[in-house]
Amino acid sequence: MEVLGALVAVTDRREHPVPAWSPSFGCTRLSRLLLPTIKGAQQRAAGRVLDLRGPLATGFAYGNASELLVSKYPCRTAQGTFDTVCSFGALSAAVDLCSVLKSVHAFMGGESRFLFVELDGGASRWRRLLDGPVRLVWGISASRDISGALWSAGFELLYLDRQVVYLLGYVPVKVVFGVARRV
Repeated sequence: MEVLGALVAVTDRREHPVPAWSPSFGCTRLSRLLLPTIKGAQQRAAGRVLDLRGPLATGFAYGNASELLVSKYPCRTAQGTFDTVCSFGALSAAVDLCSVLKSVHAFMGGESRFLFVELDGGASRWRRLLDGPVRLVWGISASRDISGALWSAGFELLYLDRQVVYLLGYVPVKVVFGVARRV
């Protein structure tokens, strides 16, 4: 496997220390809870892979990747199309979700797949009220409808599943994960 890009600050703490107030600091517990789901998605990635590092991204389990480019959005070093594009919290952390989805759409070829593990928001009032504090602590939004945004951006959802994980044993967090392709 050939690694084309440099690792980001979250994965290399020696060169780029993450201060205690950093948004990625609050996601470590959530990342640990989602580790089996994230590793499973990474193992399904094949061919030329673009990994958009978000706050939920942990580890590297890309056994079937021929090339791997790891980057934060916006990805300025990517050229051409990719067989697989992965997002682990990058959509939830994006300031402008539409522009991120447009660029992901541009990186994908005809048979490419988009693998994602994201926080799943909803229209409930309490999620919208808690979005500000969650963004401050984790750096990601807890109120976005990821599946709806993918559909409206021109993706077909091939597989979609939701699960609820409990932080500290009692705080429910909805997570959506799945596979999409360009239409």
